[in-house]
Amino acid sequence: MAGPIFDSHAHYLSRQFDGDRQQLLESLPAAGVAGGGEGATDLATSKGAVTLAAAWPFVWAAVGIHPESLIESDASTNAEFAGDWKAELAAIAPLLEQNKVVAVGEIGLDYYWVKTPEERAFSRDM
Repeated sequence: MAGPIFDSHAHYLSRQFDGDRQQLLESLPAAGVAGGGEGATDLATSKGAVTLAAAWPFVWAAVGIHPESLIESDASTNAEFAGDWKAELAAIAPLLEQNKVVAVGEIGLDYYWVKTPEERAFSRDM
């Protein structure tokens, strides 16, 4: 039998789990999942990841901003910070002191999303 599973890149707070998140999280230990890292994509999801990690002993948080948050109107990057990702990072920084924050991420090293030379230049400048 394989050893326990640690999901290093989970999104338990995704809307797709709104109907059964509690049941899903309760089922994980019995399914062999020893832990998971909840990856955030903006300030709002970073706060959510910290809250989720505090509530579940086997969940840890990765706080940060994904570059796609710059184009998503409902991301706090735009809704709260008008696209000023540096200000948003400054707002996220205090969360790094939380006990169960173990990583910085989503940092958006998804180079397969880059389509144009301008986008490649932009992603390198970030």
